[in-house]
Amino acid sequence: MKKVYLILLTIGFFVTSCNEDALDLQPLDAISETNVFNDVNLLTAYVNAGYAWLPNINRENRIGTEVLTDLVSWKLPNGHGVAEYVENRIEATNGEGTTRGTWNRYYDGLRHANTYFAKIENSSLPVSETEEFTAQMHFLRAYYHFELLSWYGGVPIMDRRMEISEENFDIPRNSVDEVVAFIVSELDTAIPNLKDDAPKARASKAAAMALKGRTLLYAASPLFNPSNDQSKWNAAATANKAVMDLSSYPMGDDYAAIFEKNSPLDDEIIFTREYNQEVNQGGWSGINTMLWPNGYAGWALIAPTQEFINMYETTDGELPMLADGVTPNPNSIFDPQNPYENRDPRFHASIIYNGKVWKGREVEYFIEYTDDGNGVPGSREQTGGGLDTHHGVVNAHEPSKTNYAISKNTDPSQGATVEIPTEYTPDIKFRKTEFYLNYAETQIFLGNEDEARAAINTVRARNGVNMPPIPNTVTGSDLLKAYQRERAVELFMEGHRFNDIRRWKIGSEVMGKPQYGVDIEKHSDGTLVYSYGTKLVPESAIRAWDDKLLLLPIPDSEIKATNNAMEQNPGY
Repeated sequence: MKKVYLILLTIGFFVTSCNEDALDLQPLDAISETNVFNDVNLLTAYVNAGYAWLPNINRENRIGTEVLTDLVSWKLPNGHGVAEYVENRIEATNGEGTTRGTWNRYYDGLRHANTYFAKIENSSLPVSETEEFTAQMHFLRAYYHFELLSWYGGVPIMDRRMEISEENFDIPRNSVDEVVAFIVSELDTAIPNLKDDAPKARASKAAAMALKGRTLLYAASPLFNPSNDQSKWNAAATANKAVMDLSSYPMGDDYAAIFEKNSPLDDEIIFTREYNQEVNQGGWSGINTMLWPNGYAGWALIAPTQEFINMYETTDGELPMLADGVTPNPNSIFDPQNPYENRDPRFHASIIYNGKVWKGREVEYFIEYTDDGNGVPGSREQTGGGLDTHHGVVNAHEPSKTNYAISKNTDPSQGATVEIPTEYTPDIKFRKTEFYLNYAETQIFLGNEDEARAAINTVRARNGVNMPPIPNTVTGSDLLKAYQRERAVELFMEGHRFNDIRRWKIGSEVMGKPQYGVDIEKHSDGTLVYSYGTKLVPESAIRAWDDKLLLLPIPDSEIKATNNAMEQNPGY
């Protein structure tokens, strides 16, 4: 076991910026558990190391869980377990390709936390020096149980460190309600002793309140609340409104700037995972390369679908397309041949599209044609294409599948292939705006539609977004759908959509269908022609959905290790 702790301590020393004198106390190979829990510098390192198991944008399917949703296409059909999920080919025996070691990862994090609780009781350090550390570990223990809950549903609650010498590992799963109650209890224990002003990458009172609000929202949602128990929605409403009302975390008034490195608007951010040059911890360093167009030396591994682009309203508050996705909405100011004018500002802040001026030039997603001299309509020849197509001179083999790419969360001050920068854009886990939306959702399900609209419209009306309010005539299922679109647009690329699809149980509506991009033709006279419903993402033709995908399979090896005491999720 000592080797395990040495590894964790090594991680901790590089994660933390604690006093370097700690390194001079004694050689690493002489550090024992006793040393760690009786020395405040070593204990600081140990607690800081506990954050290493937080969700990591690169670890989970290379670019987060967005690849497992309807909002983007994925360029590598056989990579990172994406196809197994979106084509309904995932089983207990191959599920780890999709979950990327999620089960073991969070239980490893829980073992680290539980080791703390097992050892801190015998520490010689005064409680005044350890109580805030203890609160952080309660927060992390809650966070890792929440992540397991969101992937698998009810899981075994791990509130103590298990030893290899124990004989009985036949551990059954706890119910969803039991796991939720444990998470809430951990957070209620942590909150009084957490700091109000902790660094963004460390647990604070607000971060614990935020995790509590999100947990209770999930617990109230259709996936985990099939009877629509209103008391669960009331509990979620109370917890999320408490975060919404925190005056020390204002909503940012420049949407794009919230996600920039060293953003002046980071007051909106409640909790984040941060990476730096010294300790990148396997994440974030290649985000520019993975998301940018090929003409900027990127790979466009994931690309927004036209279906998602259609969720961005025009500035008059109307959807640009009718439900078929190809017919322009006659009630909007949308121009299908100038499709990116008069759009929600969050579209321009998040999406790279043809004609966008970005990093010193216009993005070029068009294919060039020349009209045939005989004037016969449609008689034309492809002569080339823009810098961001397969005709481009940089990464010509890596064009976007949809003729869109992603700018949100990237750092345009750097290049795509630049050496590792000193700091990265923040990997935001909680920010203020989410909790206006969370609260709105609770009010929809409680039947308080005016209250729900008010919360949604606060998000839409803030400076830098300035979208029209959702009118009072939008009610019932239409209001719910408007809310779901608002959430997809506002929280794009922040790790929510995968969970939202499953907890709302809307997979059959949005997942099992082909995905499309946009075709853009440029003719010899310079005219651009945009075509919708023609650019099929080839791999998406075999997307399929089954409700077993609402929960992920527990690794088959874990089921066997408990002598089948742990029940597998339905359908696996």
